[in-house]
Amino acid sequence: MSFLKTSRMNLMERLNLHRKSEVALLAEGFAGEPGLLQKVGKRFIQVSGQYFVPYSLQEIVLLGHSYTREGRQVNLRTRYLGAFPAVLVRTGTDFIEILVNRQEEEEELWVLIPLNQVISIEEA
Repeated sequence: MSFLKTSRMNLMERLNLHRKSEVALLAEGFAGEPGLLQKVGKRFIQVSGQYFVPYSLQEIVLLGHSYTREGRQVNLRTRYLGAFPAVLVRTGTDFIEILVNRQEEEEELWVLIPLNQVISIEEA
């Protein structure tokens, strides 16, 4: 998989870089309103006063984050959304980071997905 840009960073380390910024969380049966990522611990994150287990989430959307659109166009298949096109920004030790366009959203979303939710990544 030479097209994958990998890093040794894990999901909790990546989330710590986004601390004190807005995130939106999605899990089976749960779609949280955007909230402030207050704390990143060893197993939990605190968002707007509530604690969440990041590895149990389907995706974490990073909001208010400026970015450059660098990455590779891929076809991604996840447990919760099936197959869809995305721009793969990086793979960490236990997560992937993508940019994705969704019809219901006005702008491109910057998303972190735990690897336990990913079925496959194919170069587009």
